[in-house]
Amino acid sequence: MKFAACLFAIWSLCNAFAPPLMAASAPILVTAQGCGDFLAQMQKKPDHVEFAGCSYAPDRQGKPLEATYRVSGRDAAATEAYLIKTVGLNRLKRSCCLWDSPASQFRDAMGRDFLISMVSEETMVNSRSEWHQITVFGITVETFTEDM
Repeated sequence: MKFAACLFAIWSLCNAFAPPLMAASAPILVTAQGCGDFLAQMQKKPDHVEFAGCSYAPDRQGKPLEATYRVSGRDAAATEAYLIKTVGLNRLKRSCCLWDSPASQFRDAMGRDFLISMVSEETMVNSRSEWHQITVFGITVETFTEDM
């Protein structure tokens, strides 16, 4: 299970920080109605969290909408604490070569279900007190457009 969580974290990290259309083989980002800054829409986005974009993956199970965010290492601990309190984010743990949280589920005021996770870039930092040395963390908020 830890292996699957690590793979998910690495996949989320790549999606959060890779610029769209980096190479000819990169998937084309398709947006769908309803895709956007989910945390801002729910009034649960801290000021220091930057919305990076939203994409639609019609070829994946559940046809998810996925909003991605960036936050600097110096603001990561406060962001983690806020998201734990407001949307039930799982606490980040050190695994392999990064800090990550398993995806946790929450529901907004309109009854929509979301998954949220947070992950650092690859790092040698082993202590939470040194998170300020990590350049960037990514946050992924995902919702599905069809039943799975």
